[in-house]
Amino acid sequence: MRIDEERYLLGASSKLELLQSIVYLNEDSSRLARQKEEILESEVRLKKLMALENLEDSILLTDTCIIFNPDLVYKELLDSTLVLNTGLQIARKDYRISQLDHKIIASRSYPYLNLSSGYNYSYRGYGTGTISDYGALAITNQHSRTFNYGLTLGIDIFDGLNQRREKTNALIEMENKNYQYQEIEQEIRADLLTVYYAYENNLRLVQMEEQNLDVARENLEIALERYRLGNLSGLELREVQKSLLDAEERLISVKYQTKLAEISLLQIAGKIMDYI
Repeated sequence: MRIDEERYLLGASSKLELLQSIVYLNEDSSRLARQKEEILESEVRLKKLMALENLEDSILLTDTCIIFNPDLVYKELLDSTLVLNTGLQIARKDYRISQLDHKIIASRSYPYLNLSSGYNYSYRGYGTGTISDYGALAITNQHSRTFNYGLTLGIDIFDGLNQRREKTNALIEMENKNYQYQEIEQEIRADLLTVYYAYENNLRLVQMEEQNLDVARENLEIALERYRLGNLSGLELREVQKSLLDAEERLISVKYQTKLAEISLLQIAGKIMDYI
């Protein structure tokens, strides 16, 4: 806009080009204002989630760069997932519990040996009484101790097939838990592999978009110089500017998606606390 204004004042350009530059400037300024509004809304949502008392306080960022780890290895993530994933740990515990329930029910058909014992202690206190005309007889207090024990050996012969039915149900429950564990493991493996493919693809896109951004910046410098010399129209310059803005936006978006994929991989692998 400044270039067109100077050229218009010198009579080297029409007012139409100046007005068109003002329109482009206002359009970009409007986009910038909307982006700042979205940032402020995001800050308010973040402070609300953090339960801060003063929502008006500003958040000061030490750095706005999106830094991600480009060295995640699928084999290491898979090994960690099979050990530390929360869903798999819960499924393994459920399967183990079903195994123990089956063993408890199956143990009822085994012979059993019970040991019982008991110990009793009693005390009776008596006073002094007279039993004849010749004198009084003092009756002392009485203590008694009794110890008993016993062994019982037995086996359940028939209980109306209830034990057989419970054992069958426990076996079916154990098989169901095993199938559920295998299903959960398969789903988690698929999620891990899908996210890792997206992670690798985003890494390649980051390199590509970084190269595109360098080219777009160099192209804008050349276009501005040509525009100052009058060898480039305002519409062509605007296209070059938009190409640079689009390249910057794509690079930020790809970096953001790469970071999301990284966090998702750590979450699936049970290493999210390492990231935090």
